[in-house]
Amino acid sequence: MTQITKHTDDSILWDSFRDGNEAAYTELATRYYRTLLHYGLRFTPNIHLAEDVLQDLLIHLWLHRKNLNDTPSVKFYLLKSFRHRIIKTLKPLSEEQELTGQLDDQWMESSSEEMMIRNENESGLENQVKELMTQLPVRQREVIYLRFFQGLKSEEIGTMLAIKPQSVSNILQRALSNLRNIWPITPSFSFIFYSFFEILL
Repeated sequence: MTQITKHTDDSILWDSFRDGNEAAYTELATRYYRTLLHYGLRFTPNIHLAEDVLQDLLIHLWLHRKNLNDTPSVKFYLLKSFRHRIIKTLKPLSEEQELTGQLDDQWMESSSEEMMIRNENESGLENQVKELMTQLPVRQREVIYLRFFQGLKSEEIGTMLAIKPQSVSNILQRALSNLRNIWPITPSFSFIFYSFFEILL
């Protein structure tokens, strides 16, 4: 049986989990629990509800593990599955667009792990980015969150949001244009803006 550690690659964990390896399942759940929960809180302020939906998803995955397909990106698969499940849970209360548009103040609240860009020295600038992004339209914020903070590809984001990859690129371009217009003029402007440009496109 495959030796499972916190450094085991996602693809190996996924295959082992589908084969019934409980250690692999536990590691996957531990690795992505916080990321998924924070994403769920983009749709509802009720953390208990978000946790319940997440627990339901994890239970569903375990019970149906033998029927799950291979995936090139475990993170994408989990985010997409959780997004679908939480919207399905909340939709009787409201339309999806209203759900994703509520609670603007909470949209960009993320854990310190999610908000860091690998370099602690940039944390002040990262907070500035976070603050400015709250001024973007809801769909632009979600696309940037998935692309920049979760590292999903345009094709994956398009699949999640039921839009074409070109539409994702267009949304990113509009977001960059909006950020350019609202960004305060500082010496760090050019460096950060073009960093965004390279990462998002």
